[in-house]
Amino acid sequence: MRLSRFASAVLPALATLAFAGAASAQSTTPKLVLGKYESALKLMDQGQCEKAKDMLFPSGHMVEGDELAIEDIGECYLKAAGKQPDADAAQKMRETGAGWVLRAADMGVREGQATAVKLYLDGKIFVTDPYEAAKWYLLWQANRSQLQLGLVEFDSGLARQVNAYGADVWGEARTRAQHWNRTILRPAQSEAE
Repeated sequence: MRLSRFASAVLPALATLAFAGAASAQSTTPKLVLGKYESALKLMDQGQCEKAKDMLFPSGHMVEGDELAIEDIGECYLKAAGKQPDADAAQKMRETGAGWVLRAADMGVREGQATAVKLYLDGKIFVTDPYEAAKWYLLWQANRSQLQLGLVEFDSGLARQVNAYGADVWGEARTRAQHWNRTILRPAQSEAE
């Protein structure tokens, strides 16, 4: 069973509260207060991407450390588009989500890189581009976070599709991957600055 990021972030806190509440039956159970990121994840799970985005980036500025949140916002738009009954609104949501996901992929977020492969293969947002799909697949494979977080299986159907490309596609994809530069966000300024 795969948990949402919201559930992954909140369940340990709930378990701690439940244990603490059981240990002290005379005290009242403290109310769980979600942090900004957890609250935004809850909104994303509900498909409220704009509210989550405004909560995470109230000034519209993103700083170092926001990379995963950027990818989460993109995934939120992509998932919400699938539930949108209006075809034009759904397409706009897919395009918005793709923009956020590509920002995250450019920042080196491996989930964003894996989603970029899919976006360049499915033709729903971009014209199908095997060179870009293979480039992002190569970058995803080389992503050093896999060494830290453990190997993650790539979607087998997408992997078969990408691996079926010929030498010309792989040659160009390698060149593009070698010339790729990670985008780095600026560090957040301290209140004293």
